[in-house]
Amino acid sequence: MSKPRILCLHGKAQTAESFSKKIGGARRKLERAFDLTFLDGPIDLEDIVEQQQQQQQQQQQSSATIMNTGRAWFLRELVDDGDGAAATGEEHENEYRYIKLTDAVEYVARFAMDNGRYDALMGFSQGGTLATALATSGAVPVRAVLTAGSPHIEEAFVAASDWARKSRRKESSTYTGEEQVDADIGLTIPKLHLAGETDAMISTESTERLAERGGNGEMIVHEKGHLFPTRAVHVDRMVEFLKSSLEP
Repeated sequence: MSKPRILCLHGKAQTAESFSKKIGGARRKLERAFDLTFLDGPIDLEDIVEQQQQQQQQQQQSSATIMNTGRAWFLRELVDDGDGAAATGEEHENEYRYIKLTDAVEYVARFAMDNGRYDALMGFSQGGTLATALATSGAVPVRAVLTAGSPHIEEAFVAASDWARKSRRKESSTYTGEEQVDADIGLTIPKLHLAGETDAMISTESTERLAERGGNGEMIVHEKGHLFPTRAVHVDRMVEFLKSSLEP
């Protein structure tokens, strides 16, 4: 009997290979029961950084420190104040615009369609956010979602839902209300979200909002920071969750 298949999405500045190696202990235990596929994100951050540095040189701006290794699923940029500069006022402080989300949704959905049905999605950081949005929208039909260190980004859910509706529209010349049915199914599938109590990048509140937005999935807070937990107690819970969710 074949093992349930899980598609794994890495975090920003990682790759499929580095994510797989980083969670080696957890991966080995998960692979006893599941067939894991680690997918590379579509965006090469080295290319993006090179473009940004060229723009900074042309504009004679000082070069900022930017993550320039690995890959990403989507990017973000500071909200512009309308004068060509990033907003700095209190009203727009720390507000971001997310870009290339639709490309990410299509990229993963097409991969899943071309490589056979997957039973679950697993993701770290922005990969977990994308995984939750893909499952909730029905863009990638699965039976469970597992995330770690992932924030709530509403634009990801909007992009996934829009793409899923347009995709179904192309496949069918008539409307039967199937779009809403698929969305309901996505909201009710089991989800487990892990968050780090000392995570300096993603707050537990943001992960809690992700859990609520994705259909009130279970949330576990561990004592570590921004990482995919590999301690036995957490990995055992992941295995238990996936086994119970993916039973035939």
